[in-house]
Amino acid sequence: MDPKKKKLLILVVAIAILVAAFFLTKNISPAFIKENFSQTLSLPIITIIIGLIDGFNPCNFFVLTLLISMMLSESHSRKKIYAVGFSFIVVVYLFYLLFMAAWLNIFKYIGFIKPLRIIIGLIAVIAGLINCKELFFYRKGVTLMIQDKNVGPLRRRIQNVAELMKKGSLPTLIGSSVILAIFASLVELPCTAGFPIIYTGILTGVVLKNSFIYYGYLILYNLFYVVPLLTIVTVLGYTFKGKPIKKDTMALIKFIGGAIMLLLGIVLLFNPSLLGLGV
Repeated sequence: MDPKKKKLLILVVAIAILVAAFFLTKNISPAFIKENFSQTLSLPIITIIIGLIDGFNPCNFFVLTLLISMMLSESHSRKKIYAVGFSFIVVVYLFYLLFMAAWLNIFKYIGFIKPLRIIIGLIAVIAGLINCKELFFYRKGVTLMIQDKNVGPLRRRIQNVAELMKKGSLPTLIGSSVILAIFASLVELPCTAGFPIIYTGILTGVVLKNSFIYYGYLILYNLFYVVPLLTIVTVLGYTFKGKPIKKDTMALIKFIGGAIMLLLGIVLLFNPSLLGLGV
């Protein structure tokens, strides 16, 4: 199929799903949801689903696949590849966890009042639309991808880590990977901030018995967030076959993520009880 027709087909299907979701969301009563879907839409399931969807992040995929492909061009040491890849993921996990904990505390301080729910819903809709446009206008205009000014420095840091594969010791490689992960996490914030803000907003709106349970859900969310990254490192490190993620694939992932953000925004704005929220 012609690429343009394929994109249009994806767009039409997504619009049809979102329109159906909009009317369904507006017309399902909270009583019906409570009676029939209380178990299906439980917080652990919501946490796992959103965390896993968030994990399919094209910016993280770009950095990790580029890093591994460059490392493979220098060496086929599985031990070093896994050391660099898994240390990178650990730092990404901790950075993301702290980032989400900060948003959780901000939202808990404000309180999950109706205006906050509406604001988070609007953020989801706006971020979703921006991400969806990447399928047709990749990195053009307003974008939530890695900024152009950061791409060059990021590539240089990745190249530096790759060059250490031959002459660098294992501790040096891990240290360089940690520094790269911190830098990558900072420059990726526009690309990765959407789902954490939406999820922590949802989490704040759920009444839990103990404050520590909220952090338990953040830990669970981030465990599933790094599952795709762990899979990439494990598979590419085992097969010794790696290449950077393609632009078209990144655009498609962004579009799918954006559509899901739009869906969450619709639910937050018109029927938050679908997510177990009472405001």
